[in-house]
Amino acid sequence: MSARVDVPVDAHRAAMRPLVPPTWLGTLPFLLLLVAWWLLPRVVQYPSYMLPPISAVLDFAWESIRDGTLARNVVASLARLATGFVIGMALAIPLGLAIALNRFVADMFRPVLSFLQAIAGIAWVPLTIIWFGIGNGSVIFVIANTIFFASLYNTVIGVQSIPTSLYRAVRSHGGSGIALLTNLILPGALVQLLLGVRTSMAYGWRALVASEMIAGSSGLGYMTMEAVQWQRTDVIILGMIVIGLIWVVMDRTLFTVIERRTVGRWGLLQR
Repeated sequence: MSARVDVPVDAHRAAMRPLVPPTWLGTLPFLLLLVAWWLLPRVVQYPSYMLPPISAVLDFAWESIRDGTLARNVVASLARLATGFVIGMALAIPLGLAIALNRFVADMFRPVLSFLQAIAGIAWVPLTIIWFGIGNGSVIFVIANTIFFASLYNTVIGVQSIPTSLYRAVRSHGGSGIALLTNLILPGALVQLLLGVRTSMAYGWRALVASEMIAGSSGLGYMTMEAVQWQRTDVIILGMIVIGLIWVVMDRTLFTVIERRTVGRWGLLQR
């Protein structure tokens, strides 16, 4: 007769937990890219202007930090992003709620919203140059336009994803108007709203960089595009690195924290 082995409850729970990779694991691909970048000129012969060595990019980075050029471009880009984000979200969420509360209106507007969301962003730059000229006006319009349609679409989808039975339950308890909005619609659509904010900010950041390349007079996009005529690939690569780093920092320190403190805490986040 086999002996019974009692497994501690804590050990059983630990075994049932999903394995979570260590946080440092995400740095390995970046380290591999750096190693490949360092090895490439030692293995393949090519003109240095096509892909500068790491040392050249680091030298320019230090120079641009000392003279304040990099900081001014970063601040200019972030200021435009913040302005476009506020304008786009302030218009998109109220309008999206107003549209989504009427299913007939939402069904009527969904195709045009999907159409406009597809062309929002860089496709508007030629028109914005004609309307606003080169500078802040064109860039901010493109950012706000991109964020507006992405957030509007997600807001409508989020409200429509709330089951009809929940509307009936709230109304049966006397909920209507503001009470219906605060107790059902906003909490019920929150996951999709946060997804819309995160997605629209990502789209807005890309639109910012692209529009600065074409219609800007300062900023990270303008810095990288201006370097093309002088074949300054060290400037271009530095701009690309800074653009990527800024988005990673924003995503990790802002959106991931918001997601963890809201939908993640409530058990609505799927991993």
